[in-house]
Amino acid sequence: MKIKYLGRLIIFSGIVSASAAYAQSNVTLYGSLDEGITYNTNAKGSGTATAGPVAVPDFFGIRGTEDLGNQFKAIFALQDGFLSSTGAGTIAGEAFSHFAWVGLSSPYGAVTLGRQLDLTADTLRLNADGCVQYTFYLFHPANLDDIGIMGDSVNNSVKYTSPTIGGLTFTGLYGLADSSTQPGRVVSADVVYAGGPFRASAVYTNWHDHAINLGPELGYTSFLGESLSSGQTFLAQTQQITGLSAFYSLNQRLDLHGVVTQVNLSTRSDAGRMRTVELGADIHTTFANTVTLGGYLSWLTDTRYSELGVGDVYALSKSTVVYAQIAYQHADGAGDAAIALLTPASGPSQAAFRIGVHHFF
Repeated sequence: MKIKYLGRLIIFSGIVSASAAYAQSNVTLYGSLDEGITYNTNAKGSGTATAGPVAVPDFFGIRGTEDLGNQFKAIFALQDGFLSSTGAGTIAGEAFSHFAWVGLSSPYGAVTLGRQLDLTADTLRLNADGCVQYTFYLFHPANLDDIGIMGDSVNNSVKYTSPTIGGLTFTGLYGLADSSTQPGRVVSADVVYAGGPFRASAVYTNWHDHAINLGPELGYTSFLGESLSSGQTFLAQTQQITGLSAFYSLNQRLDLHGVVTQVNLSTRSDAGRMRTVELGADIHTTFANTVTLGGYLSWLTDTRYSELGVGDVYALSKSTVVYAQIAYQHADGAGDAAIALLTPASGPSQAAFRIGVHHFF
């Protein structure tokens, strides 16, 4: 087996022989590191400075293919999330918290099995402010629509992805129920279009018995008839997510993008809904510099969350950027402000000021 280093890609290649058969294999190591300092104006009533990843979740991954001949390939991927500020994994006790899957691809599509991303994250995230504009702070309240990668991967899942025809790709995913790792089943389907300067996606996901950490995320002590005191998680008997997203590069100077989602939640005693509308614009002032403007309105039961973010992203190279960002959220109704990843506020308003550096490898 030979090892090759090509820029940011480390590739292991080798030939395996058995009788007259042989196969060429490649493995790519990749990752993401983000660090910076954030000042939260209202962390349960106090201003607090914290360090850690925000622009893109820190991760380390391995992807590989093996050519089986006749346009068939064996494929696999492993990816783990971690915190560069402490070195700890994003989910304790899980070696590959984002995904760990293996499968086969062919001219007829690809089938993969294992732990895989909810298709909401896989498709909508690419057009969302939180991803495009390097700020997790613009993802939606408590990540109820699963757009951010925050531990909502689907265990015990089987996924089929169609060939791309006329720019369209279809994907279906089914997650089997398992009493120890995934109490309820998951069904997810999407359609993605990509052509020239335009891309768009639509997705539907249905979770059963999904545990969601709403208390620390939104500061709630109860929700839809369930107590969230003493660190209890919210158990959604059903969580149905429907979403649309689009990205359009108008010209070399301006990109526009948007996301619309609806989440229907039910427990054994009550039901609720979250609707979110998001828009964003990226203004490329120079080849290396981009000014970002994005925000959303989100209605969750009896609270409306309004958030706006402004930032500047400067590319030092193809792999490294530095950035500065401001995010402001206001909550109207029963809940307090709660910007994603931050300690919730003690009142209706919260702002975050951030500077950081990000590197892909």
